[in-house]
Amino acid sequence: MKFKSEYYWFLLFATCFISYQQIQDNIRPYYDGANATIEYLLGVAPNFFPAIGIPALFVILIPHLVKKPDSTNWLLQNRHSVANISSITGLIGWEFLQRTGNFIFD
Repeated sequence: MKFKSEYYWFLLFATCFISYQQIQDNIRPYYDGANATIEYLLGVAPNFFPAIGIPALFVILIPHLVKKPDSTNWLLQNRHSVANISSITGLIGWEFLQRTGNFIFD
């Protein structure tokens, strides 16, 4: 069986999603703060994992959103760049929305 690239991207997305949930729900609330480096990494991880996992999901979804999936389609040729740019734009937009609204800014 050949390992398709979609499986790799979905595995990356799933790993990031599970890691994010575990850190938010099980690790961060119970960490006592004994090591400043670990405390910093636990603070950065909720921003890091979505920034890696969301583009991986977009790389899988973009070919399914294109009506004519031929090799000359610009969106298909540049799906990795489009996935990263749209993900970064969304994550930065979310941070600004939290800052301007009644949301908690992390």
